[in-house]
Formats: sequence, structure tokens, C-alpha cells
Amino acid sequence: MRSMKWGGGMTMEMHKYSKMLECEEEEEEGKMTAEDLAMAAQFNKELLEMEADFLKVQEQDVKDTPSWISVSHEDKAEEMEVEDRLFARRRKGWESAWGDRSDFEDMTLLSPMHFTHCTLGLIPYTATTVSALQIYSIKIVETKGMLKWPLYVYGVIAARDAVDHNRNILFSRQRLDCQELTLEDPCLHLTGPSRAIVAVDHVDFEIQLKLKGATWSGDKALISRFETYPGAGGYREGLDTALFSNSFCTVELSFERLIETVQATILSVCVVEGWPSPFEYGGQIMCSSPPHEVKDPLSRHVVLVDSHDFDGEMPMGSAGYLDLSRQVVSVELGHNLQFVIQAYSQSGAIARQSRLTFRTKYCNISRGICEIGDSKVGITVAWSQLIKNKMEIL
Repeated sequence: MRSMKWGGGMTMEMHKYSKMLECEEEEEEGKMTAEDLAMAAQFNKELLEMEADFLKVQEQDVKDTPSWISVSHEDKAEEMEVEDRLFARRRKGWESAWGDRSDFEDMTLLSPMHFTHCTLGLIPYTATTVSALQIYSIKIVETKGMLKWPLYVYGVIAARDAVDHNRNILFSRQRLDCQELTLEDPCLHLTGPSRAIVAVDHVDFEIQLKLKGATWSGDKALISRFETYPGAGGYREGLDTALFSNSFCTVELSFERLIETVQATILSVCVVEGWPSPFEYGGQIMCSSPPHEVKDPLSRHVVLVDSHDFDGEMPMGSAGYLDLSRQVVSVELGHNLQFVIQAYSQSGAIARQSRLTFRTKYCNISRGICEIGDSKVGITVAWSQLIKNKMEIL
């Protein structure tokens, strides 16, 4: 496993950084000459270099600075201002390139089941089995300065790939539905992606998180990032992490690049037989491909639903269907997709556990049933190949 770090803390260079942004904005307001364009290009180069060096500078500052010296509130405020302006700059670049097709905040509307109902052997040429990113978890692994647990977090985390360049939401919460994060449970409650994240070209990760205060005016920005992860040549095999850091916190994204994939949409998980429900005291359902043992914290399992995210109660309708938080996962060809169903006891321990395995398909539907205690749970999965470029299917 490796990690890639993005971001950094407040340094003396931040003032130069902010000044360069101001110059760049002034140049964009008027007509730019060849000399202006050359200067702007040099600014862009220096900005990117400085952005990449921020973390190195911060780490050196930590080594050289006595523990009793802290970053001032003014410096932190200025850092957040620069973060916001950098994000706005990246947004402006996106709008310049793709704004004629959609709005910046538009979510991807491509279905993860686009080729599900095709006949095997007659699947359109636009269907593909390229590499994709599997997102396992996103959590806050470090708080800094005066920031203390618990944290009441809201905002958006999304991925953008070259398929349509729209937001593929991973986490999204409004202020009134903020998530409480604790030192013991710092993981964000993910609800996406809504389709496979294609990793043939680069992938952009967009993070905008805020802390809920006692009032609207008391809310504070936690982190604002818009970072590009390299294309196929920049990934490596195995579990990977990306770290997004500033003077307030460090956010860790755990993921893996799968090579040749299809996408599986979990249409339903239902208690089909045996009452009372095996999830009377809660439970968890997750899946992995290829099958892995459950080993925290380096688990390669995608958590589909966990009663801990719903005050200990499994979200289930009267007909026995579970309300899944996540429904789309990527699966490598040649590997199986295994589900792990866990039922908790009254004490919160795992009382019963069962597994159900599906063979990978290019298309169509799979159904299976497993026993857990005196009950039976049915799972239905829709398979589909991927879309490499939205324009190919229009």
C-alpha cells in the first residue's frame, strides 16, 4: 500500500501564492498580449509547483518549530481563503473546458445498468471493460490545532472522470443532516459512486467540507480541494490511499484501481424468509471482489449498509427490503463478487454471519439466497459493461 499526499499548511510562501492569484485574475479581466500570456503561463507553472511543495514545507515546519508555537488564526484564515480561490480557479478551468455541455455542479446521469439488458454476444461496440477505481472509505485521520472531536461535518465529495466530466457523488450532506464524526468512528457515510469511476484517463477528486456550528454564522470551512489523480500510468496495484491535508485536518481516501472491469448494481437485499428479522439488533452487509477476509482497517470491502449509521437500526421496509447506502461496485473479470451478511447481537457483537458469492457476468441479472440463522436473505445483482465516453452513446 502507498499513499499520495496533497495540500499543505500556511507558510511565508502563501503570501506570494495569494499575490500571484490576484495578478492572474487582473490579467484575465482585460485583453492579454503575447507577453501577458507568457507571464500567465509562468505563473501557472509556479502555482502548481508551489501547491505540490506545500506539504513538504509544512512537514519541515513541524520539525523545526517548537511545539508551543501555533499557527495564528489569521494565517489559518488566509490559508482557507487561498484554498477557496484555488478551488474557484479549478472550477473556472472546468467551466472553460466543459461548461458548454453541463453545469459544474451537475451530477452524472449515466446509468450503471446501461448494458444490463443486452443479449450476450450482441452487446454494442460502445460497451467496454476498462479499468475503474473502487472506493472503499473516506475518513478524517487527523485533526490539527484547536480542532477537537466530535466534528459535525457536511458538504460534498465527488469524483470526475473523462466519461462525462460530471460529479459522481461519493458523499453529500446538507447542513441540517450533518454527520457526527468521532475519534472512534471518523469514517464518512458514503452513498456513491452512482456508476463506475473509469480510470483510463485522469480522475479529479473534489472535496468541500464544512463544520456545523451552533448557528449558520458559526459554521467554518474544514477543507476545500480539487485535485487531479493521474491516469492509468500513475496508478499502482493494490490498496492505495490519497491524503488531502491543510492546517485543520487530514482526509484519507482509500481506493484501488481494478484493471479490467464490469459494474455490478445491487438491486435488492431482502429478508425473504424467517421472522423476526435476523437484523433485530442491527447488522452490516458488505461485498468484495475478489473475496477477502474482513480485516480492519485495511479491509477491501465495500460497505453497502451498516446499522451503526442509522442509530443502531437496520433501515428496512415492511416487505423486508433493506435500504442500501451504496449500490454500485466494480468487479474485475475473472473474479467473483462475494457478499458478507452480518447480524449483530444485543451487545453489538457479530452474532451470525453468512456469505453469498456470484460469478461475474458481462450483462444480465443474477439472483441468490443465503441462510443466516433461521432466516433467508435474497440478493439481486445487475451486471453491465462500462461506458468509456458519453459522446459515444448519444
